Order: sequence, then C-alpha cells, then structure tokens
Amino acid sequence: MKYVSLILSSILRIFLIFFLTFIWTRYFLKELWLSLFISAVVTIVLDVSIRFLLRKKSNKNNLKLKEKEEAENMFLSLATSANYLTFFHELAKKENPSAEKKDKYILLKNSDRTVLLYPFMSMNELSKDDIAKILISSQKQKANKLVIVCGELAKDTFAFSKSLGKEILLLDKFSAYSELYKFYGFFPEISLTYQKNKKLALKELFAFSFNKSRTKGYFLSAIILFISTLFIRMNIYYCIMASLLIVFALISYFNPYFNVKQNKVVLRN
Repeated sequence: MKYVSLILSSILRIFLIFFLTFIWTRYFLKELWLSLFISAVVTIVLDVSIRFLLRKKSNKNNLKLKEKEEAENMFLSLATSANYLTFFHELAKKENPSAEKKDKYILLKNSDRTVLLYPFMSMNELSKDDIAKILISSQKQKANKLVIVCGELAKDTFAFSKSLGKEILLLDKFSAYSELYKFYGFFPEISLTYQKNKKLALKELFAFSFNKSRTKGYFLSAIILFISTLFIRMNIYYCIMASLLIVFALISYFNPYFNVKQNKVVLRN
C-alpha cells in the first residue's frame, strides 16, 4: 500500500507540473502537438531537478517533523526529571564503559583525551555566560573536548564557542536527538509531551490554506479557469490564476510542513 501511494503521488506530481507547463505553452503556441511536446520535455526536466534538489536537501536535513516533535518531548522529559544525569551517564557508557558521573556532568577519559559531557537541562537558552561557567569545569578536569547538550542556543552562542580556541560541541535538542540518541540507539523515555497553544499566526493560516485536503479544490479550479481561456479573448489573466492554483495544489499535496494535524492537547503524561 505504501508503494502504491508513492506511485500515485509521483503521477500526480508529474501531471500537475505538466498541466502548469501546458497552460503557458498552449497560450504562446498555436500548434497543439508542439505545446504537448514542449510541455512533456519541460516536465521531465523539472521533475528530475526537483527530485535531485529534494534528495540533496534531505541528506543535509535535520529531522523529520515527527522526529522533531519527539526531540522536543524528550528534552522536556529530561529537563523535568531529577535523574536526567543518570540517562546521560548510561548514554556515555555506550561510547566509554568507564565513563564517570559527576555532580553536574559526565567525564569520559581515554588514553589520549578527556571529554566532558555537560547536560544543560534548562528551559532557558544556553548563553555565553553559561558556556563560560561550564568551561571552568572542563578546565578543572583538563578536558580536551567539551560537549554541551541543551534545549535552545542563544543567537550569538555558537560564534562565541568557536572563538574560544577550544574544541566545544553545542547540541540543541534536535542535534542531540540525531547526533547522540539516534546515533547510539539510546533514547530518553518520554514522560511528558506538550504542544504550544498560540493565537492564529501566519504559519497556521498557511497550514489551513495549503492543507492536503485542499489539493483537489485548487486543481479543479485551475482546470475550470484553463478551459475558460479557450473561449475568452483576454485569457492571460486566467492563465496566471490557473498557474497559481496549480502551484497551490502542489504545495498543498507535497509539502508535509503544512499537513500537520492540529491537536488541542496542551500537556499530558
């Protein structure tokens, strides 16, 4: 069933691109066969380019939407737990069985280097002052590398850490998910989940307007407008509107960011 869905999605994507291209080639060219040929060629080129760009982006990509939600919930669960240091100790032992748990951090000693893992489990952003304080602990332990796990990074924190001349790795809740938990296959237990309640903002309006359920409406409207261009003399405006509706249909169907179900749950165990 999954493969059937992928095939249907690919067919729909190609058809929408072809239809968008055909609207404009047909407007400028009188020969139907030439419009169809050019539209087919442009569709193939665009589809291959889109696939290449999306694949390249996904390789660099952070996390999927579901994983981002899990990362947020894992951080919330750790930040509200009295035993978060125990979790990071168990995680560190995956890399070094002799990892030591101190009062506020984990120490990993090898023959050639010492790494200090500092979980900054605060709901506040990690600031430059916080890094300076943590740096003191690493100097006491003569650590060669400092790894700080936090929720959010202040705007200038990353640049500040690079200017200190010391190997410092900053991991926010999303980076920690992909580079620590996912890498070692060791995840914190989710005890709390949350969703922010906000007033309707621009992104919510986009989510409403470009939801997958609206694809059919946009597409049908585009077809009606395109058919109208065959009978109405001033058809450039109809071509423009039909093109916009096809673009809206593409965004609605293929952009997962706008297809998130809206839940009303605020906080639950």
